[in-house]
Amino acid sequence: MRDIDPDDMHPDFLKAIEKLCGNSDYVRGHLPRYMHTLRHMPTPSQFKDEQTRVLEIGTSFIFPPILLDLFKYSKVDVTHFLPGDKRVELQIPVPNDGRLLTAYNINLEEEALPVPDAQYDMVLFMEVIEHMERDPMHIMCEINRVLKDDGFIYITTPNSTSGRNVVKILNGFAPHFFMQYSKTKSLYRHNIEYDPRQVKAMLEAAGFRMLRFWTADNFEPKVPEILEKLESWGYSTANRGDNILGIAQKVGPPKERFPREIYF
Repeated sequence: MRDIDPDDMHPDFLKAIEKLCGNSDYVRGHLPRYMHTLRHMPTPSQFKDEQTRVLEIGTSFIFPPILLDLFKYSKVDVTHFLPGDKRVELQIPVPNDGRLLTAYNINLEEEALPVPDAQYDMVLFMEVIEHMERDPMHIMCEINRVLKDDGFIYITTPNSTSGRNVVKILNGFAPHFFMQYSKTKSLYRHNIEYDPRQVKAMLEAAGFRMLRFWTADNFEPKVPEILEKLESWGYSTANRGDNILGIAQKVGPPKERFPREIYF
């Protein structure tokens, strides 16, 4: 685990996450990522409508209360995968917080989101697409559909071409982050870990134009020595952080259902 970057430190964000999650090992391990993601979060003032709505795909219940309380978004809905009804109301898991979130229980690779077109100003798609097993462009097209014109998607996913993965390859190890099988036979493993070129291709195919695109070392400490070696060998050092982040704007309907960078 790496330390939180000083530039990402925000006392209110940290306090809110600690209130939500206490001493959860998972959350502690991902604090640098949460803090970096929140630092770059779009604000309601960037959208035309006064009543701003956000959808988080695959919620961990960390972002919704922060978006409501600190960013002052009007409404946040989420997707989940609980058995039962396709639409349920879930309580925010914070002591003495009785607020309910609308949650849609769907298979993200097969089913449509059960909402009308053009409902949301922003969709958060954080650390989810790497879990898609068969058809990631299905949900990308659905995200386009439920976003308002000019709405934003904020996507993050591990970077398969990070500097740290280059080190792994040079030392004879597979450049995977979380693609091992689980002893419990859990399906939560990563199915594909993408490179920056593929993420850009998916966003463009789904009808978005990039507003910001970058990588950051949000999972493990930086490895500046490998960047020096790559540069000395004549290779690019761009986008070598272990986490890919992109904020893109809807500019039209999806352009390509099966981009060749992703599908065969």
